[in-house]
Amino acid sequence: MNWDDEFFLAARIGLAALCFYAGHVGWRMGMGYVHHPDRRLRGLVGALLMVLVGLLHLGSGLDEGIRKAGIQVELINWVWLGVDTLVPLFFLRMAHAFAARDRLEAQLADAAEHDPLTGLPNRMGFARMAEAVLARAARQGQPSVAVMLDIDHFKAVNDGWGHGAGDTLLRGVAHAAKGAIRREDALGRVGGEEFAMVLPNLTPEEALPLVNRMREVIMTTVPHPGAPARMLTLSAGIAAVAHSDAAALEAAFNAADAALYAAKEGGRNQARIAGAA
Repeated sequence: MNWDDEFFLAARIGLAALCFYAGHVGWRMGMGYVHHPDRRLRGLVGALLMVLVGLLHLGSGLDEGIRKAGIQVELINWVWLGVDTLVPLFFLRMAHAFAARDRLEAQLADAAEHDPLTGLPNRMGFARMAEAVLARAARQGQPSVAVMLDIDHFKAVNDGWGHGAGDTLLRGVAHAAKGAIRREDALGRVGGEEFAMVLPNLTPEEALPLVNRMREVIMTTVPHPGAPARMLTLSAGIAAVAHSDAAALEAAFNAADAALYAAKEGGRNQARIAGAA
């Protein structure tokens, strides 16, 4: 075997290895599309084709470099080798573009379900999270409660110190609330100064002290953005969730909202259970 045969064989083996790598990338990408069967199929088919192309080049290289050893490799074979190299390179470029598309889709989906100011789930994202929490509690045979939490006199903060101060307050409340809830709880921002929670494995009576402790944590750790001497206060309403379906959850939040407004009318800075005297 002369140097021409050895170099051509090495080039074919290198191209085969590149094809096998492209097949590996396509396989991993295809297997990652759990919720997109069409994309999954395209990725797996592309991976299979790359492996087959790699085997073809490996066989051709062995044929040219060993069986036809001593016969000069024609120029056209080198040309086709260069052209064939573009196939796995193009496949890898497309895989990179698809990965970038997937990241962008994930970012857009995340933005659609999260509040950009606080980072908490918005109304749509919270609804999906709350349904998952309820379903898990229902499978365990445990009760759940819905909670509405509202910042007292929030409009006065915006009117008196500007919307920048209001935004600072919302971010502070969201951060403190995230640190105060349990791992299994769902928390979201569902209105201007309104936050909603689903607390699984609790009755309204059991949830009341937990909600009050959360209120205390927020009040003691989040300063008033415009008047540090003033204490931030919050009101809350709590209601039992009768079932794990969306209609029952909506009814529970309506009841919690009514309890919240009863707390507001009763002087604010308190939590009330729906239906309690």
